[in-house]
Amino acid sequence: MSTEPTVGLTPPSFTPKPRAPKRHLPVWAWIVIGILALGIGVLLSPIFAVIFLVVLITGIVALVRNTPTWLRFPNRKAATWVTAASAVAFLITGSLANVALSGSADDDAVAVTEQSASAKASPAIKPTESPSPTPTPTPTPTPTPTPTAEAVTVLSVIDGDTIDTNAGKVRLIGMDTPEQGAWGYAEASAELAAFLAGGAVTLVAVDGRDDTDQYGRLLRYVRLNGQDAGSYMISTGWAIARYDGRDGYGVHPLQAEYVTVDTQHEMPAEPAPEPAPADPAPAPAPAEPAPVEVYYKNCDAVRAAGAAPIYQGQPGYASHLDRDKDGIGCDN
Repeated sequence: MSTEPTVGLTPPSFTPKPRAPKRHLPVWAWIVIGILALGIGVLLSPIFAVIFLVVLITGIVALVRNTPTWLRFPNRKAATWVTAASAVAFLITGSLANVALSGSADDDAVAVTEQSASAKASPAIKPTESPSPTPTPTPTPTPTPTPTAEAVTVLSVIDGDTIDTNAGKVRLIGMDTPEQGAWGYAEASAELAAFLAGGAVTLVAVDGRDDTDQYGRLLRYVRLNGQDAGSYMISTGWAIARYDGRDGYGVHPLQAEYVTVDTQHEMPAEPAPEPAPADPAPAPAPAEPAPVEVYYKNCDAVRAAGAAPIYQGQPGYASHLDRDKDGIGCDN
């Protein structure tokens, strides 16, 4: 038996092919993909929200009942993780769905409002009618605002709450004084006249109140050297706080001060009328003069006195003068 030398078989050398380098996406591509994914997630968020809600409910049922469900959780730990993840995902997708749906609803509402406004602004024109030219609107003049403060000259004091100035008649705001014919009218008018005689008078308009009253009088605060005339008049007792927010005329800035001062000062009481003078005693009637005794010696004396003929009952008549006794003496 011959032995031949064993020739070792050398396996052919194998050179692995070099792997192609991995290609990495540029940053901008990831940004685009992220934006697209976010947009898709927002658009499909209602669907995802429903899916995650179903998974969340299934996981809760599995944990409570400790029984397998259609998801076939391998164990309780897996069910817990899936339930927690679905809860978080449901909150996120539900929020996105709410934002998306509310945004679209707002857009629809705005569109409907705009269409309605345009329909009201542009009424339909019948085909047989030609549209009339739109008239050019006349610009409305802007009213000149009432000045906040205005120096005036007082012409006269009408009563305790009204004055006449070179700017017109002015009714003091928030207070009231006795009317003409009532007790205190003269006193209140004199008090206000004395107050306003001490310096420069300023009218102050009040925001939120009418500029004039029903009689055309300006409604203003009246101030003298910075002191308010209404507050002063109430402090004297000749005025009361009135025509303010308590009786439907609107609150004015000095209402609280006026009411406080009013509670501290009452109007002076009307004095009792003086007793009427007693009727004088009637003067005694003048005494009748005593009758004068007249005596005529004869008819010549009667004639000399111019009393002839003399009748019975007249002074000086006597029987010796009436010889025929007919009641007429010295008749012949």
